[in-house]
Amino acid sequence: MFNKIINKLLENSSIAELFRTYLVGAFNLLFGLVLSYFFQFFLFVFISFPLRTYITNIFGFMIGIIVSYFLSRKVIFQLDYFDGDFQEFLKFLSINLLNLLVPLLVWYLINIWNPSYQKNELYFLIITIIIHGSILPIKYIIYKFFVFKDSL
Repeated sequence: MFNKIINKLLENSSIAELFRTYLVGAFNLLFGLVLSYFFQFFLFVFISFPLRTYITNIFGFMIGIIVSYFLSRKVIFQLDYFDGDFQEFLKFLSINLLNLLVPLLVWYLINIWNPSYQKNELYFLIITIIIHGSILPIKYIIYKFFVFKDSL
């Protein structure tokens, strides 16, 4: 039974790719949360809120986009790591600006509504998970039909 599940995940069907998108997304989210937590509560402690949250999201994005590009090529679409060209990376970057702009917008609105949420570690974690998890299916469709379509 376990072998059947693994074989299904290794297929090149859209369902398998979408599932792998969530796996990569989960990894990216965990990696991003570690980066965000590190930046928010250790590295940028000398910067006041809400600027600290905005800078945290920008730095996390810059590091995460590179890791995410290579993981998306290899894990989701089963392409070689380094066969993509710079134009493909720029497409990937432009689509992933959603990962930068949407959280910044949400955190801006949260700051207007209740600024204490970004200062609380648990609320920060929960809100970040909700934000990033909700945009994954949209990103998968765009990846498949816009970013990586020439490599597939």
